Amino acid sequence: MYYYVYDEFVQGQKFERELALVETRLTDLGISGKIARLALFRDPGEFIRDAVAQGAKTVIAVGDDRTLRKVIDAVGDEDVVLGIIPMTKDNNAIADILGMPQGVTACDILSGRIVESLDIGVVSGHRFLHTAIIQTSPEMTVECEGQFKIYPPKKSTVEVRNMTFADALARAANPIDGKIEIVVRDGGHSVFRKKTPATLVPVTHAKIMTGGPTVDLSVDGELFEGEEFHVSVLPGRIKMITGKERKFS
Repeated sequence: MYYYVYDEFVQGQKFERELALVETRLTDLGISGKIARLALFRDPGEFIRDAVAQGAKTVIAVGDDRTLRKVIDAVGDEDVVLGIIPMTKDNNAIADILGMPQGVTACDILSGRIVESLDIGVVSGHRFLHTAIIQTSPEMTVECEGQFKIYPPKKSTVEVRNMTFADALARAANPIDGKIEIVVRDGGHSVFRKKTPATLVPVTHAKIMTGGPTVDLSVDGELFEGEEFHVSVLPGRIKMITGKERKFS
């Protein structure tokens, strides 16, 4: 049974026509199912877990990457397949890497049902598919697998990456290699100074200590804060529907 989770923002008039096309196409493909609608003050975890208990085997986030994150948190370790129908051009880095096009076109990808077992990153109990970004502090230390330490320079950023594109300073992070990557970017460059390539360390676990102050943590766009962060990877823990145009292999 398919279970579709509509984010709150897609339930407005702006998306009415596109949702109607999506629902019609899902019916034509024989993969329509029950629909849950997220709303303010409504815990998605409760009704998603109920749906899984009642036999839902595939849970589809209808919205953007943030919708998918809510679904991932809700299903936990349940043995289900996850998918996404992106409804906007923004906040869709994960969908893009998975090879999922926007709107009704994604329905055919779901029907094709190419399922991959992907790694999940975890930082202090928060699961993520894409990236966790941690605000640095003057005394921050990154302890990698209990073997060595990294001391991020001032004005740098620390990223914990599980599934990302490559950029000018760091390679792509592969979500099927059983590793996450600690990336330290030196932010102290100027127009007169060449950008320094990022420090990149693949690990299975790490501990990030701020040295005292509470700092911000962004987990796939959701904000938290803390003084110490425990980072790890759960290899092959989540089953996702991907397209043939996915950006990893």
